[in-house]
Amino acid sequence: MMTKIMGILNITPDSFSDGGKFLNGDAALKHAEYLIDNGVNIIDIGAESTRSGAILISEEEEWDRLEPALQKIIDMAHKAKIEVSIDTNKAKIAEKAINVGVDYINDVSGTYDKKMADIISQSKTKLFLMHNLGVPADKNNILPKGADPIHELIEWFKKRIAALNNLGITKIIIDPGIGFGKDAEQSWYIINNIDKLKALNFPICVGHSRKSMFHILNEKHSDNYEIETLTVSIVLAQKEIQYIRVHNTAFHLQAFNVLDKFDSSNV
Repeated sequence: MMTKIMGILNITPDSFSDGGKFLNGDAALKHAEYLIDNGVNIIDIGAESTRSGAILISEEEEWDRLEPALQKIIDMAHKAKIEVSIDTNKAKIAEKAINVGVDYINDVSGTYDKKMADIISQSKTKLFLMHNLGVPADKNNILPKGADPIHELIEWFKKRIAALNNLGITKIIIDPGIGFGKDAEQSWYIINNIDKLKALNFPICVGHSRKSMFHILNEKHSDNYEIETLTVSIVLAQKEIQYIRVHNTAFHLQAFNVLDKFDSSNV
């Protein structure tokens, strides 16, 4: 299976799906160990929620949440041949994380912090570059109705990538930003047409796990949408999307092991 699984580790009190579960340093370490044991290729650690309505925090508070467990998680992951990503839009947090050995910066703001690109350009770190219309997400600020969401994304990525390339940053993975500046229908359209983003010639990451786009499928508004998330993940894997960012890695490992059997079968 060429699709890499990014396991989400939110060291936050207010993330939309698992806020508060791993805020304690020991709990964060235990969950990182769980992710490693359940098939992740990358652990994506975030200490600030970017959900709709989230309250932004200071650099000091974000680092205070990360520092107790970050180095231990990196050491544990690297020993298991697993990479680590930091989900942050603050350049100083990215710099500190790079200094202790992270492999990726996952910037959902699209490098809004002007110092972010400079810091990444001076490192060997890879960048997840996510399309957005503002962070935290705002349900009232979405792509124009009637516009082609894929066209909007491609034009945005072209401008951002050109600016980053000028600084020498080429290790970029593009993320369409499901749920960020898109309503449910636009998010579904992007996933259905995700192959068109391959024209940009950069690896693609999709973060669809437990997102609000699944509400239109289930009037009961399930708390986790595990089946729905996994179904989309399988479709993305079959489309050879390089990265998916998910919560339930054990569920995905089981399913991907089955898909690998089909890939390797000579029958």
